Amino acid sequence: MKFEQISVIIGATDEDESLRKTVESIMENCDRRDIAKIIIVISATASQGCKNAIEYLKENYGDIVFSMVQKRKYVGGAIRDGFDIAESSHLMLLPADMAIGLDCVPEMIERAKKEPDVIAKTSRWMKDDAFHGYSPSKKIMNRLSQIFLRVLFRENLTDFTNSVQTFPSYVHKNGNWQEEGFPYLLEMVLLPLRMGVKFREFPAECFEREEGKSKNSAGQTAMYLKTALRIRFTPKNKLFRVTE
Repeated sequence: MKFEQISVIIGATDEDESLRKTVESIMENCDRRDIAKIIIVISATASQGCKNAIEYLKENYGDIVFSMVQKRKYVGGAIRDGFDIAESSHLMLLPADMAIGLDCVPEMIERAKKEPDVIAKTSRWMKDDAFHGYSPSKKIMNRLSQIFLRVLFRENLTDFTNSVQTFPSYVHKNGNWQEEGFPYLLEMVLLPLRMGVKFREFPAECFEREEGKSKNSAGQTAMYLKTALRIRFTPKNKLFRVTE
């Protein structure tokens, strides 16, 4: 396939300044001809500050910024809603809380241009001291998760649990996606892996959020294991969407 344009999907609920900075960074540091849309998907209970930020961005950047209220439930459902309406050769997922260093955005686009059939994926474990604001215990748990998934899937990715990546839109269209909660973020990596899509990782820094409140929970995190096991042991042919 050929890279044409990319749609950037951002899910937001109570982010304000960080959402503005994220979109501004995209527009300032990327070739605008590469951007089809920046699709901001919000929940029905999004804060007024978040809505005000979106209106500000629309006023400054026009039709390239599009917003919608999610139809499916939870964070995974919101992201899938955004992917569904995108009309571009490639898709990118970004957080609204600046949890990842935004210098990865132009890098992901350039990599998609060079290898359009490959998923260009960020990794927090390819660079020393890439975690900022994370407690030692949280880093240890993350590291152990990577080791477990590497053994389970027999793959050499360094960061299975980070879903900030750029990928061909046909991956979304062809995948039999099941998750709507936070485990969808893991499914975004594991399902394409088992579908046979190639990945190329590159280093990126990550940060604890400074704005808004995390919607994740211990219960949601525990569901990651169920998702990983389901994808690993589902027959490969059932991982693809059935089209009539």
